[in-house]
Amino acid sequence: MKLNQVAFAVVLAFPLLASAQSNAELQSQIQELKAQLAQLKAMITQNASAPAAAPVAQGDQVPPVDPEEFNQVKVKVDSMIDQQSVAGFKGLRISGGFDPVYMVNRAKDTSSFAFLNNFSNVNGSGEAYSYDNSYFGLAYLDVQKEMDDGGTKFRLTLAPSKSAGSGYNWGNIVHEASASIPLTDSQTRLMVGQMPDVSGYEPYLNTFVGANSLSSNLLYPGYGEYFITKNMLFDFTAATMYTGIGLDITRGPWETKLILANFNSARNDVNISSCVAGTPCATRPSTSPTLIYNLTYAQDEFWGFEFTGYEGRVTNAVAGGASRLDQFEIDGNYTRGNFNGNLQATIGRQADAAFNGGDAQWWGVSALASQRVTPKLTLAARADYLNNQKNGGGTFNLASNGPNDGTGTGTLAAVGDFVNGFGAGDPSAPGYDPNVGANRYSLSFAATYRLTTNVALRAEYRHDHATTPAFYYYGDQTYRNNNDTFGLQAIVNF
Repeated sequence: MKLNQVAFAVVLAFPLLASAQSNAELQSQIQELKAQLAQLKAMITQNASAPAAAPVAQGDQVPPVDPEEFNQVKVKVDSMIDQQSVAGFKGLRISGGFDPVYMVNRAKDTSSFAFLNNFSNVNGSGEAYSYDNSYFGLAYLDVQKEMDDGGTKFRLTLAPSKSAGSGYNWGNIVHEASASIPLTDSQTRLMVGQMPDVSGYEPYLNTFVGANSLSSNLLYPGYGEYFITKNMLFDFTAATMYTGIGLDITRGPWETKLILANFNSARNDVNISSCVAGTPCATRPSTSPTLIYNLTYAQDEFWGFEFTGYEGRVTNAVAGGASRLDQFEIDGNYTRGNFNGNLQATIGRQADAAFNGGDAQWWGVSALASQRVTPKLTLAARADYLNNQKNGGGTFNLASNGPNDGTGTGTLAAVGDFVNGFGAGDPSAPGYDPNVGANRYSLSFAATYRLTTNVALRAEYRHDHATTPAFYYYGDQTYRNNNDTFGLQAIVNF
């Protein structure tokens, strides 16, 4: 290698330090620079002691390297390393993105762009969380920092209007604010703060690559290249976020997380405005933390599986207040070459949370397969089933969404979630039974086309079916047992 080319390569390596994403990468780049400097120094010494070579062709002559210039290069490298550490860039990773979506919903009789809108009916917006108003159409900024104190990891993710906290704490733009602190060693950690849910294959895949765990606008190779909408188990049988403390233990291929936290809540507290002297004060629906446990196995780089469970009293979305929740799920993933597959199964129960006032019970499965057919194009298919007929249906993520009865009292003509297709359905339909809710199916197809490494376009068609006429069609004021949605998504990440 020509001496001037080696020196030039060292100078070009300076920007690598500024883009270091973690301590491991930074150390690797520093070692690479040191090796190049050592190589250059050895070649200078060899050149000084070797006899002069016969001149070669004019275009191939090798100019000598001035030792003083070499020392200047070395000083610059050392200076940049020191500056990066002092400025706090060492171990810092900043990423972000957004994904405007155009969504068509046949039952709602709407076609609209969706971007930075809300999850709930705040300020009379009329919106509600639904499978066509999930974690897409958002913008986020993700800041991660690994500190020099032995491995403390800090993470702050901001997502206005559609953060994990905004559905339960309106105006909250914080999606995640957490720290992972090593205790006895880096494999035993204390977790504190607000954390997105870890259950199911969708959050698992996204957190596996260190990305924003709920968004649908990820473009990491092999991950996140699937759908605009989420699967039904994610939308209707999974927590959104926890606020509390946990223990993260890794032993070989096994990782165990034990978390004691507020379930979908920033704080469980007394509602002071409801307090009247001499009478009990109302409290927020959840009055105590919930136990969340998660066990992940990843022995092989191509596959893994996990278990997640919730145990505790959580908000009762149908009856109000709080009631006991017991849920367990298992999911697995397999990725090899251009193929990816996922499977998830969930079973759960919540006391007094069904639409007829009884206990809500559910179980379901979700399967996903994707294939990258070209370097730019990925095709995917997903099938979901959720059995929710017990006592008229209901889960902790369902609410009474639908038309009023016209009396001005705000009660429903029939109790159910008619935006998402759950409940006994049309009360005037033949065979109507308020004690039998809908079992739900969905089938989705999607295509993602990468324009560049950080930019992609995605299209998704989804068909949903219910065993009762539980979808309300706002265009003609009828109930039906199916619905179709279609979405287009533009994704930009950095």
